[in-house]
Amino acid sequence: MTLRITIACPEELIGDANQFALCVGSSAADAQTFSQAIWEIKQGDRFALASLLAGDSFPVAASQPLKAPHHAPDMDLAAATQAQMKLEVWSPTVSNTPPALNKTTILAVVGIEPKFALPLLDLSPIPIEI
Repeated sequence: MTLRITIACPEELIGDANQFALCVGSSAADAQTFSQAIWEIKQGDRFALASLLAGDSFPVAASQPLKAPHHAPDMDLAAATQAQMKLEVWSPTVSNTPPALNKTTILAVVGIEPKFALPLLDLSPIPIEI
């Protein structure tokens, strides 16, 4: 079974989060999972988002001890571990209210489509200045 996972990553943690994605992902392209922080919460903190399909074992796999994958033997395992320690997994099947976003936690929302996750997380796109 596959699950939809939407991950909100604080701008300050993008580098570490990309190393974590590289570590648990399946290719070197996973190092670019999070790019620009173009979403924000009312307090002004910025976030990058990623949405993906993963196996239903994602919450368990994401909490296991990390090791460099064969597709990226030189990845930054210390950065990946830092991101893993800041990862929180939330599912609406477990609790009705998601944790509040903050700039020190990477939040993975499991089991709902992004269009439903974004309002729950109170994220808004950052207006583009012309």
